[in-house]
Amino acid sequence: MKAKQILFIVLIISFNFAMSQKRIYIDEKGDTLSKSEIKPKLNKLGNTLNSWTYIGKDGKKYIKLSDKVYLKGNFDYEMIKTEIEKITNLELADSVTIIIQYYYKDDFCTDERKDNVWSRGEINRRKSFIKPIKKFINAKDMFFISLFEKGIELKNKKNNEYFFSDENNFFRDNIFLNPTTCGSYAAIKSNGETLIRNGEYRADWFSNHLIDENWSLFFNDEKD
Repeated sequence: MKAKQILFIVLIISFNFAMSQKRIYIDEKGDTLSKSEIKPKLNKLGNTLNSWTYIGKDGKKYIKLSDKVYLKGNFDYEMIKTEIEKITNLELADSVTIIIQYYYKDDFCTDERKDNVWSRGEINRRKSFIKPIKKFINAKDMFFISLFEKGIELKNKKNNEYFFSDENNFFRDNIFLNPTTCGSYAAIKSNGETLIRNGEYRADWFSNHLIDENWSLFFNDEKD
């Protein structure tokens, strides 16, 4: 049998396995629903709900919904700034607002194989999309960085870099506590106020949350 024929058969088997793999849907209340029952909720993804997909110990694919699209908190700004400086070997400007785009290990958003390896080609394609977004954010005198959970291998260059590993999982353990398909964002102000958005989004759109009238929608009670 020729190599091309073998490869074709392997691809067919893999495709059939993926299609036949049973999916279990769990809503934001923890209830298991059928595909038809969950469908109206799936239409709310990105607005009031987000999701996390994972493979259970039983080999089944679970899609779990969450209503934690937005979270807020107050963190030690100096500690966060110091951790970023350790990771990047850069010195951040005093009191600069920090925007973090966070990628989770085992995320099915961009990799159905879930190999947790970002090749140089994948990184370059992603950066081509992010480049104008990063420029937009930096023009607002904000610091932007993409962090990847420990366990994700980055095949990137080291010069002019803004893709970094959260090598000690400091940010995963302290800020990004809720793994979400297609990642999360955090905006951290110098006073420690921190807004987190879970789920697929864009960093430039997220930066608009820092406009005073938008920010006050989340933190107004702290100012009363």
